[in-house]
Amino acid sequence: MKKILSALLVLVLAFGLFGCNQDVVDPEVLEVQLIPSSDADVLGAQKLPLQNLLEAELGMEVNVTIATDYNALIEGMKSEQIHVGFLASASYVLAHDEGCAEVILKSTRYDVADDGTLLEDEPLIAGYSSQLVVAAGSGITDVEGLEGKTIAIASFTSTSGFIWPANLLADHGLDPMEDVTWLDAGGHDKAILAVINGQADAAFTYKDARQRVVEAHPNVNELVLFVLNTELIPNDTISVIPNLKRSLKEDIKQAFLNIAASAEGSVIIDAIYSHKGYAEAKDSDYDIVRTYLERQEEWDFD
Repeated sequence: MKKILSALLVLVLAFGLFGCNQDVVDPEVLEVQLIPSSDADVLGAQKLPLQNLLEAELGMEVNVTIATDYNALIEGMKSEQIHVGFLASASYVLAHDEGCAEVILKSTRYDVADDGTLLEDEPLIAGYSSQLVVAAGSGITDVEGLEGKTIAIASFTSTSGFIWPANLLADHGLDPMEDVTWLDAGGHDKAILAVINGQADAAFTYKDARQRVVEAHPNVNELVLFVLNTELIPNDTISVIPNLKRSLKEDIKQAFLNIAASAEGSVIIDAIYSHKGYAEAKDSDYDIVRTYLERQEEWDFD
């Protein structure tokens, strides 16, 4: 965790030194960049179809590329070589707070029931939950009951597996560093297995990671009991550089909404990032991310 926060600090310092240009940008070619957070072959196969749809919607040349990582994408937006970026919540907050990104849309997906069922008949949501699950017979029924217990997690860098859960504990008066023992299980499915195998009293995972072990443990929902959800974690963003021509920002926003609503476009965005649609977004939607990032500076999990 300390290394991650140090890397984020480097980004903040870099932005502070160089800043972002305020001249209006009206590009002849719109540069859009994706993040390689899913299978590289899938992204490679879908970037051209997405590019073609955007060109048809916007009536201008578009170039869709894949960044090496979030740092590269943010640097590209800072230098105005990239005009539109797919930024995750924490990366968006860092970029925005230094004046280099403005959210226009947030992705939406299906909600998940407490038994792991996709709620495909219900409205799409613009966030996802981390869940607290416990060993049957543990007696744990709430967050306070975790004091003195061992909690399995996917990793200390996982948003749903650790970052949101640690903040949840803090919100309930527990010290995430002193009051519980964290077990880095090395994956969401492995965190569930740690509870089944008696290595941990509880686990925090994305919802509902129990389904990943159902083949080996058909009765997993009886062995590992759902207790509660964390507050919703804001979904990733489609962001633009702030000084992009205002009318073009609106056109880009509408283009993505139209693409998501079309038969062909919905298949493409689902293949790229499992997005089911998009909703309009504002910066304040990500204030909770700011709060959690600031609080995490007090913790040191190596």
